[in-house]
Amino acid sequence: MDAPSFGWIKCNSDGAFYDTSGANGAGYVIRDFSRKSIFCASLVFEVHSAEEAEARAICVVLKKALEQHLTHIIIESDAKSLFDQFSAGNFERNTRTDTTFKDILLFSSKLVACSFRFQPHYCNSVAHELAMWVKKINSTMY
Repeated sequence: MDAPSFGWIKCNSDGAFYDTSGANGAGYVIRDFSRKSIFCASLVFEVHSAEEAEARAICVVLKKALEQHLTHIIIESDAKSLFDQFSAGNFERNTRTDTTFKDILLFSSKLVACSFRFQPHYCNSVAHELAMWVKKINSTMY
């Protein structure tokens, strides 16, 4: 993972969902320009798909950035389809995800700068491990 420029933070996020059991989890790690981890979380949501878990994780990250008065953020995820939908302004696929997309749009618009970048799964290994771990224990942790 490349470090962001001075004044920027980078967040790697990942979501996971088992169709058969409904077990889900999401994880994220926020790092500053020196690659120092400044915040991480493992989260459980009430979701019905991996896409929804990914979107909810991104929404929580943006909300945390605003709470912490952060102004410049790069969000990296392997959720390429979400980033493509968000970039295209396509909110008509799934009403559960669309509400979260609208929150993402609102939160990201309150930041000075927000960038969404696709990263392959192996580049988000810490966030992925947090998502897989919380899916097993079913308890949110910060």
